[in-house]
Parts: sequence; C-alpha cells; structure tokens
Amino acid sequence: MVVTKHFAVHSTKYRKSLIKYILNPEKTNQLKLVSDFGMSNYLDFPTYEELVEMYHANLTNNDRLYDSRNDRQQIKQSKIHAHHLIQSFSPEDKLTPEEINRIGYETIKELIRGNFRFIVTTHTDKDHIHNHILINSIDLNSDKKLKWDYAQERNLRMISDRLAKEAGAKIIPPNRYSHEQFDTYRKTNHKFELKQRLYFLLENSKNFEDFVAKASVLNVEIDFSRKHARFFMTDRDMKQVIRGNQLDNRQPYTEDYFREQFAKRAIEQRLDFLLPRARDLSHLLEIAEQVNLKISPKKKHVTFTLVEDGRTISIENKTVSTKHLYDVQFFEEYFDQKEVLQDLDLTNLVSDFEIYQEEQDQDKLPSDELLTAYKDFKEKRDKIQEFEVVLADHQIDKLVKDGIFIRMTYGIKKDGLVFIPNRNLDIHESEQGKSYHVFIRETAQFFIYNKENSDFNRYMRGRELIRQLTHDSKHIPKRRRPTRTSLKEKIAELNLLIELDINNKSYQEVKDELIKDIAQLDLTITELQDKVAHLNKVAEVLLNLNNSDPENRRLARYDYANMNLTSAIKLKQVEKEIAENQNSMMKWIDDYEYKSRRLETLVQTLSHSLSSDNRDRPGKNEFDLE
Repeated sequence: MVVTKHFAVHSTKYRKSLIKYILNPEKTNQLKLVSDFGMSNYLDFPTYEELVEMYHANLTNNDRLYDSRNDRQQIKQSKIHAHHLIQSFSPEDKLTPEEINRIGYETIKELIRGNFRFIVTTHTDKDHIHNHILINSIDLNSDKKLKWDYAQERNLRMISDRLAKEAGAKIIPPNRYSHEQFDTYRKTNHKFELKQRLYFLLENSKNFEDFVAKASVLNVEIDFSRKHARFFMTDRDMKQVIRGNQLDNRQPYTEDYFREQFAKRAIEQRLDFLLPRARDLSHLLEIAEQVNLKISPKKKHVTFTLVEDGRTISIENKTVSTKHLYDVQFFEEYFDQKEVLQDLDLTNLVSDFEIYQEEQDQDKLPSDELLTAYKDFKEKRDKIQEFEVVLADHQIDKLVKDGIFIRMTYGIKKDGLVFIPNRNLDIHESEQGKSYHVFIRETAQFFIYNKENSDFNRYMRGRELIRQLTHDSKHIPKRRRPTRTSLKEKIAELNLLIELDINNKSYQEVKDELIKDIAQLDLTITELQDKVAHLNKVAEVLLNLNNSDPENRRLARYDYANMNLTSAIKLKQVEKEIAENQNSMMKWIDDYEYKSRRLETLVQTLSHSLSSDNRDRPGKNEFDLE
C-alpha cells in the first residue's frame, strides 16, 4: 500500500537545501505537483528560484518570532527545525500523481490539524511515485514546537493508509472475500494453526534457543538450515511443509525474524531497567554497555546494538517498541522530567539486572506445562464469543477494496472512523438493498481515526466497539461533538430523547440552558482564536520588517500592506494583547469543556433511562449533572 518515512531536519541551512531538492521542476512536472499550507505568497506565478526563496522566507519568519519568545539554548526540542516525510506509493495502486499529491496534503492536514506550515511535492522520476513533505517545526502562532513521538509516527502511518485505501476504491474494482469464507479458512487451514502455535511459543520463551527447544512440545518441527525456513506440525494431517515466506506477506518467518523479536524484547527490558538508574543520556550510554547494549544516538534515529551469546543484532529505534519511539527527543524529555535523585549504588549493576531479568521471565511457562497451557489457550480463544452487528446506513462512511469505514462516536469531541476488514464483514443483498453484517470478537483491537484531532486516535477493544456500534445502529440521531458545525445534530438528538421520555419534562430546561451556554462559548472561543492568530501574524510581520534578508523583508512588506498596518502599531503592544487574549481563551475553553461534560452526562442519563425496562425512569434530581 503506502510506505512512510520520517526524518528530523536539524539546521536551517539543510532545510533550505531540502526545499530546493523537493521543488525540483524536473521531478514535480514543472512545479504542477506542488501544494502548500499556511504560506504567504506575494507572486502570482513564481519561478522555481522565487518559490524556493519564498518558502524559505516563510519558514524563517515563522522561526524568528518563536526565537524572540523563547531561548533556543534552553529548549532542547528546538534543535529540530523541520520534519521531512517521504510517502511512497506502489505502481500497483494505480493512482495519478495529482491524487497522490492530494493524499499527501490531506494526510498532513489531518495529522497536524492545520496548525503548522507545510509543503507537499510529488516526484514522478521513479517507478514508484512518492511525496516529499516538509513540515515546519513551529506552529502558525509561533508558540509551540511539533512533538514527534511514537503516537505521531503511528498516526501518520494509519492516516496515510486510510486515505490511500479510500482513493484506491475509486479506481480498483472490489475483489472481496467474506467473513464466512475467512471463518472456514481459519478452522481448516494449517497456516492459521501454525501461526497460533508460533505466537504462543514466542510469548512463553525466554530467548531464541528456548523457543527452538520448546517447539517440539507443541508438535512443531522447525528447520532453519535452508534458504526458506520450513515448518511442520506432526499432529496434523499435513502432506508437505510450510515455508516461512508463506505465513506472512509482509514479513517472512526466518531465523533472523525470530531472533530480532527476542532482541527487541531484550532491548526494551534493559531500557526499563536502566532508565530509572541513569542520571542523564550520557550516563545511560555508559551503563548500558555493562549489560551488553550499545546505544548510538544520531540526529535522525537511535540505533541499539545488542550483544548476546556471541551474536550482534542492531535495531533502529522505530522498530524496538510499540510503546515508545526511543529517539533522542524521547530520552531528552525523559531526563528533563525525571526527578533528581541521589546517585544509586551501581557496583552490582550486572547482577541486579540478572535478578531483574529472572523476575521478568517468571511468567514464561516451562516445557512440561506448555502443551496443557496451549490447549487451554486455544480452548479459550475458540470460546471467545463473536458478536454479529447489523449496521445502519448512517454508520457506513465508505466502501473500499479491503473492507469498509464506519462512523462512530466514542466520547466528548471524539467522533471517528473505524476500518472493518473483509474478514470481519458479510454483505448481503436483497430486494430491500444491501445489509452489512459485522462480526467482532471481544478481544480484537480496532484503530479509531479522529479526523479533527489526531491526538485522539487510539485503539479500541472489540467489546467496546460492539457496545458502541449496537447503540449507534438504533434509529436515534447519531451523537457528535457539540461544536458550531454539529450543534444542530446534538440538539436534534436531545429533542428526540426528551420527546420519548414524556414523563419527565424537567430535562427540557436543563437542555435549553446547556445548549445556549455551549453555543455562546463556542462563538466566543472561535472569535478569540481568530484574533490571536491575526495578532501573531501581525507580530511576525513587525518583527521581520527590518530583517537582514531582502526576501524576508519583501514578504513582510507584502503582508504589512495586505493587513493595512500602520507605524502606530508596536510589537510590544501586540505581544501584550496576545498574552491577554490567550489567558481569556483558556478560561473560556475550561468553561466549554465543563459544559460539554454536563451535556454528555445528560445524554447518557436519558439514554440509560429509555433503555431500562426493569425500573422506573429516573428524575432529574437523581443524577449529579455537575
């Protein structure tokens, strides 16, 4: 589908050279495949050279206002001046360069919520068309730096995949399989059973050697001596071996693959042990070598090299863990936030780590208990109830080749999309039309995309998704965030609930008051946000009017004229007004969130009241809406 890569840009000089490279007319179809966000443009048809200078001036002016407000020497994160992303597409995706540029633009717009300037260019000089994306590290208001961590990395990948799937559905005819077909495959196919056994072995083995030794207990024969790893289950009616490259399309099951899995676990185990004992990053690097771990921090990434049993395995930080990114920024922030403690006694560091290791490995089953435990594991897995939910039409967002995207609500200000793959989906056609049947196991995990705020993206357990989908499929208007764009939907839902709950009219008064307050607060906050954004732009222009760079001055004068500014406006006065408005805005946001929580409580109370058959409907005073 799509491959995404991230690189941090650590100097303004390199940032400018990167702008030159990504804008190359020969690669971007004479600048036709270039899009940007948040940039001031004083020329209608700029040349390549003019566009490079203009983009560079935009980012530099942004930086200078931030620098005037912050001491770069005191803020370690400010070492990063931009973020360079590469988004590569396969030729099999059959997408046009224009579509790919749009996907790149929408991906970043959703990822950073339109808070940072960015450039998207699409290069067509390779067989695989790809986007180069440059995001300035400072937000539009010149107040904050973009924090890049594991969650941001995950969100980039997930958003990119979702938009690519949606785009692919327009031109690739669906070739889908059903949940019924997948269920048959799961029960009869040797590959599925083998993968389950290998997974169970991985979870219950201390290291690679322990993994290989325990395999025979689960009736699995493993041969790593050939080009492709070979697997055979002696207790199944198998006619031939299964090769490692047949088990997973993305990652062949090889000896190196399994060794790397244990190496990742060992590295993270060492980091968990060492971090509380280290004073700073340099101290961490020093003591890590005592437990056979070498940490090599670089500008772009961190490499971990593990030496164990005479073998050396090097792994980059991005693949070490699913919990943390473990880049330089992670370590710097960790030690900045860590409380200063008295130096610990590290004379017995190695022996203490061995004890810690033994404690961590206590949950690994011995060989004589492994088979019984696996049978219990398989029995529990098979017993996990799979629920069938029939979706309502309003829940379907888009049908794509690999499945469907559905709309759902999972809390205050948290509307999102969930992808349901074909293996969890049966589509039935009748005279009445199509009906979508979703099959979800309680223990499964699904990713939720929040288009408005990627910080709210997360995984959801199957049981939680089942409850939500069941609730949303009822013929009650779908609940959405109470903002200016969706407030009417919230009011409609409350009106319907109140009409259904005809025995208690007191809810009407509470509802009217909350809706009125939220609507007014929403308008107030929006006005203040627009005012602060305008004032920040004014401050940036005033600061750069006397810039030594002629391109920066030209851009500042252009904005100065467009904004009808006068010499009477001073930078100090503007900065003071920004601070006052920001303080006021934070107060109104707190009030808005408080009112929203009360509104959410009211909706939940009414929904609960209507769904209860065995007790009387509660009155307003029985619930604490405060």
